[in-house]
Amino acid sequence: MEILKSLNFSLLLHAIFCMKTSFTIAFLSFFANVFAQQSELPNFAASILESDLQQHIRVLAADSMQGRQTGTDAAFMAADYIAGQFEKISLYKPYDSTYFQAFITSTPGVNVVGVIEGSDLKEEALVISAHYDHLGVFNGNVYNGADDNASGVAAMLEIAEAFTAMARNHYPPRRSVVFIAFDAKEQKMAGSAYYVNDPLYPLQRTIANLNIDAVGRVEGSPNGQRNYLFLVGANRVSSDLQDISDYVNQARKINLTLDYTFYNSPTFSEIFYLFSDQYNFGKHQLPVIYYMDGLHDDLNKPTDTEDYIDYKILRDRTQLIFYTAWELANRDGMLKKDLIKRKNNSR
Repeated sequence: MEILKSLNFSLLLHAIFCMKTSFTIAFLSFFANVFAQQSELPNFAASILESDLQQHIRVLAADSMQGRQTGTDAAFMAADYIAGQFEKISLYKPYDSTYFQAFITSTPGVNVVGVIEGSDLKEEALVISAHYDHLGVFNGNVYNGADDNASGVAAMLEIAEAFTAMARNHYPPRRSVVFIAFDAKEQKMAGSAYYVNDPLYPLQRTIANLNIDAVGRVEGSPNGQRNYLFLVGANRVSSDLQDISDYVNQARKINLTLDYTFYNSPTFSEIFYLFSDQYNFGKHQLPVIYYMDGLHDDLNKPTDTEDYIDYKILRDRTQLIFYTAWELANRDGMLKKDLIKRKNNSR
């Protein structure tokens, strides 16, 4: 009997060992496949170039654009340029074969919207946005808005190009990705308010909004750093966003200092959260991130010109947002909204 018990125990150990070995092989095989697929991504992120970012900003922040004030001919010129870039990379035209979503605020405005359709989760969407309007001309001075927000539009255009390059090379995103250049941000965010009231994809099937608004300067760091980025609102609705951002920053070796508190002030963060287009998504309890570079002396002044942009840092920030967008567009499930529940329970 003891021999039988010993034999049975040995057989059990052998079976467990075989199961563990099979599981380990399967486990390692799974992550090897994931790593193999993910290892392709740097090749596409490498298409985000300083020279291309500079080209977009030099066009949008040129004196000829006259500050891109909503409703002016110059603003429509800027919209045409963005639409031309969408056309160049073959984004889908969602509005009767056009990229333009027209609306009326105090003046006529137009959002520029392009789409890359997803694969198995194409009925869900990720929205990547940046406003293109600025303050126009006052007292003969052109408010070029190179950082605010030609830099954000340039980043969005390069991210869109990277996504379409991946799709052409058989790596389409699982979810559809909507790229929006919002108009009338400087007029109480009228462009994003209009889109949210008439979205291409229902808000309940929108995983998140990544909003890029002023990401080209380095003077706004509280610690004198250059390689930093503020992520306002990332920890308001879903803790997943901060986790994903931190993971991407480390795994992709971008190594930015990511600041979620905005000068260590919840009050300051709350104030600035209200001042850009992600707010119109966030008030519907959608996970959002508002990417920005902080405060500098040229903000909303004629001196916000292209020659102050740090293109290396802008490239790094753009690549971080691209990788974050890729993770969101391809994850299995929607983001959890655990921070909403926590806030509600604390009342």
